[in-house]
Amino acid sequence: MAHGTADGIPATGPRPSGLLRRGTELPPGPRAPALWQTLAWMARPGAFLQRTHRRFGDPVTIRTYWTPEPMVLFSHPDAVREIFRLDPRVAPAGQSWEFLRPFAGADSILVLDGDPHLRERRLMGAPFHGAAMRPLAPMIAELAERELGRWHGRVNTLERSRHLTLEIILCVVFGAADGDDVVHLRRAIDETLDDVRSLPRMLAMAVVQKDLGPRSPWGRFRLAVERFDAMLLGLIADRRAGPRGEAVIDVLLQQRDHDGVPTTDRHVRDQLVALLMGGHDSSAATLAWAFERLARHPHVQDRMRGGDPAYLDAVVKEVLRVRPALTIAPRLLVEPVTIAGHRVPAGTQVAACLWLSMRREDLWPQAGAFRPERWLEDPDLDPRPWIPYGGGVRRCAGAPFAELELREVLRAAAELRLRPVRPASERARRSLLVVVPDRGGEVLVERHRGGT
Repeated sequence: MAHGTADGIPATGPRPSGLLRRGTELPPGPRAPALWQTLAWMARPGAFLQRTHRRFGDPVTIRTYWTPEPMVLFSHPDAVREIFRLDPRVAPAGQSWEFLRPFAGADSILVLDGDPHLRERRLMGAPFHGAAMRPLAPMIAELAERELGRWHGRVNTLERSRHLTLEIILCVVFGAADGDDVVHLRRAIDETLDDVRSLPRMLAMAVVQKDLGPRSPWGRFRLAVERFDAMLLGLIADRRAGPRGEAVIDVLLQQRDHDGVPTTDRHVRDQLVALLMGGHDSSAATLAWAFERLARHPHVQDRMRGGDPAYLDAVVKEVLRVRPALTIAPRLLVEPVTIAGHRVPAGTQVAACLWLSMRREDLWPQAGAFRPERWLEDPDLDPRPWIPYGGGVRRCAGAPFAELELREVLRAAAELRLRPVRPASERARRSLLVVVPDRGGEVLVERHRGGT
């Protein structure tokens, strides 16, 4: 959910001009052309990050088309903590989401910094704390059981998880019931996101950052957003006029801004889109990785069937550690800063590398292994490098909901017996903002029968 990080996307807002001087010394990094680094960043992000870390250490500087500036990646927990504590006036994180402003909206928590971001964070966090969360678990569980009941044989878990997480958002967040309006809204969402899930289209939008008409990548994206907005604003108007329910949208519609004025339909629209962007593809990616990992670890499946909630929580944590959906949490420096003893000039992107932080061998015993037991058996485990939702003031506002969703779906999946389609683990590739299994997390599914 709304992770508060930006993951390898081009930023098109105002930049600090002329601040990074030619010849400025940055930490070492690959000398390959930006095009090659961009392709590696997109096609094999995990391998690219680990290869650069092994060769150049920490920190490392990369150059891609996704930001005009070079990006310095840090993964040690001390450096990561310093990045998360940077003053947003010095290192605005919202700049890194500028690419998505046409879809996210001007009031989106994703593009705001400073006090406006904190105000929006307080509003967005209200539906995900305390009593507001309790009615959501059975709703998610029912949707998960309905979806998983259809699984048999060979299943592309990424495709099916996208369907499930969208159903959960439409029901739990948007409060949308079955009917033609929901079908049209689902289609509008898929059309809008499909344009930026495609590697060729994302590259085209990054290189040509202009709307050149309805046949151009940006023009096609703009038209898809306009269709989506018409649907969503109509849903908001109907919801405001009708009886209130227990969906997240109903909580958002009751909010008032800092002056006591009710939030506008457009503001609520931007909040819902932030939840959609954070809770659809990222949650689907995490679920697909969970099924991909579980299929290769039958002993974990067996132990999950015992119904121990502590072990289920450990599985959730380990999935988020070993296969995080997002890889970085960047900030654009408008003033020079010193991070972990490294002086980094203005006009540079600095990023906490979530992927590397949670896979460093010096921080995690058997870092590449999927071992939920580590969370129950290792009393010396340092939780600081576990940062799947980012950190600081931009830590995911919807993290409690994201973990609840993952927990309820995996609980419902305990009655499935999962086996891998291929013996080799799936590699990571990028889709929109997230990292997904390159073959869609394909598994073979059977119904579990006790004692067999």
